[in-house]
Amino acid sequence: MLRYVFLGLVQGLTEFLPVSSSAHLLLLRDWLGLGEPAPLLVAFLHLGTLLALAFWFWRDFLWLALAFTKKGKEARRYLGRLALGLIPVFVLALFFGEKMEEAFSTARLAAGLLFVTAALLFLSDRVKEGGKEFPTPVQALFVGLAQAIAVFPGISRSGATVTAGLFLGLRRAEAFRFSFLLGMPTFIGAALLSLRQGQGAESWAGLAAGALSAFVFGLFALGLFRKALLRRRLWPFSLYCLLLGLSGLIFA
Repeated sequence: MLRYVFLGLVQGLTEFLPVSSSAHLLLLRDWLGLGEPAPLLVAFLHLGTLLALAFWFWRDFLWLALAFTKKGKEARRYLGRLALGLIPVFVLALFFGEKMEEAFSTARLAAGLLFVTAALLFLSDRVKEGGKEFPTPVQALFVGLAQAIAVFPGISRSGATVTAGLFLGLRRAEAFRFSFLLGMPTFIGAALLSLRQGQGAESWAGLAAGALSAFVFGLFALGLFRKALLRRRLWPFSLYCLLLGLSGLIFA
């Protein structure tokens, strides 16, 4: 049971904090000799983090639902921006899917790219507060491009997209919101893919414990990240990525 709770903790924290969940997975497997979790377990862990996102952004989801009503003009515009932001990651997956899978198997590459995440987080603290509270089409595309680049292990999806939003002039709170709403379809896709591949004997109590752990620690991670972002205190995550990257290059 502790194993399930621990995996939920790792999933919940690294999925949302700007520290690259894929790099943690590769490095932990390399250092501890761990095998990949069963797809069914991975699906339940993703379910826990999805529920955390739904709980955190429930007001935004209700607002976006207005897009399908006559009064939902602004919500439809926002959904359009999210759709534009998803284009780069879909194009990348369509044309470079196999090459990306090969990249995900290299622990040293993940360790090296953690330096990129560290640099992005360091710079994001120094970006002045923007004035944009609604992303433009160009901003949405560039944030989406940052998300596409973050498929490589070591580059944090949340860190890359939030930093891109800040450099493009989005307010910090909006950069946070757009980043995670943009990531929702990819999180759902990952959960469905794991569920489709789900096999093997797993304890249902353990699966529930893992999902609950991912949910609780996912909420904690969202709150911690947002608070640090608004206060311009992402440097501890930058330092953490730097040290983890150095450790990975030395010991991987």
